[in-house]
Amino acid sequence: MTWLDNALQQIQEDPTSIRKLFPMATRKAGPEHEAARIKMLAELPDQEEIPDLYRYGDVNEKRAVILAIAERNTKDQLLDLARDAFRSNDPRLVTASAAPGIVQNLSDEEADQLLMKCLFMGIPLDRVPAITGRSTARTAEMAANFVLERVCAGRDVSPDVWPIIDQHPPAEVLNQIEEQLASADPERRKAAAQALNQRGKV
Repeated sequence: MTWLDNALQQIQEDPTSIRKLFPMATRKAGPEHEAARIKMLAELPDQEEIPDLYRYGDVNEKRAVILAIAERNTKDQLLDLARDAFRSNDPRLVTASAAPGIVQNLSDEEADQLLMKCLFMGIPLDRVPAITGRSTARTAEMAANFVLERVCAGRDVSPDVWPIIDQHPPAEVLNQIEEQLASADPERRKAAAQALNQRGKV
């Protein structure tokens, strides 16, 4: 805590000092490095330093920036950093970008993109409740098509997708999933049965 207190004081006196202090947090603050970085960002008088801290940071630094942005509930250009995070292939950044303070400022299309990214990456949806709360009929259809693609590939489906789909069940896509129960491909039949069993409809 002595190091963090000193770091916060330095940032108050000279905001540019965060450039060297921010990367040091992992070594100096140990397991509390994320919380330490968020506190450091909160000391900045403006957001001028933030984009470069994200751009040149490692995953831990980027995640702290995204979580700090979520706390700011920002609608300005910092939201573009969150958009970059949820387009990444790192689940730590994707889940950070699904924080409530970010999700509520995304468009419906962006919210759907983020939810689908979570599904594709196998991120449990109970870890991103803010994004599941934005679900619409369009989201349900996209999620159902995702299930259909998985079933047709003979792959399994996470059961947490079904509450999203069943908020606005897309009949046509669901029928196509059920049709795979009679597929000539045994892997498709197996995947369809498993998926529909998870839904509780078989």
